[in-house]
Formats: sequence, structure tokens, C-alpha cells
Amino acid sequence: MKTELEEESFFPIWLSYLKLIEKVAFNDLKIHKIFTYAFYFRPHLYTVFENANFVEDARLKEHCFFDNKYIDVVIHSKINRIC
Repeated sequence: MKTELEEESFFPIWLSYLKLIEKVAFNDLKIHKIFTYAFYFRPHLYTVFENANFVEDARLKEHCFFDNKYIDVVIHSKINRIC
């Protein structure tokens, strides 16, 4: 995403993106489960995931080394209930 769009359009653009991924994954590819993998310093993503009905599956403590410290990773997922 272009940085200048993030201030006012972050939520709707990400929500649209997730819906497109879900449509392809569930309807076209018949995938059972999709998931996200987000670094903890991006908590504004979690609101988007939860609004798209993704559920927090796991929080991996101190999983990645970033900026001279270990940070958590949060995984959200959504299961295809239609197939």
C-alpha cells in the first residue's frame, strides 16, 4: 500500500483485499483455511482481520528478531464453512 493512502484508506483497502483473497481461496480454489501472519508492531491490522471475520489463532512470543529486539507474531485465520 502506498504510504500516502494509509492515513485515510488503510481499513477499506485492506478489507477489500482480504475479501478478494477469500473469494479466490474459498470459491475458486476450494481451500479449507486461510491465515495471516502479522508482526506485533502492526496491531492496526488486527481490527481489519477481525472485521473480515478472521479469528486470532496464535500469538508466537518473541518469534522474530526486528530492530534489535524479539517481537511477537500474531496469526489470524478463517475457515471455509461453505465447502
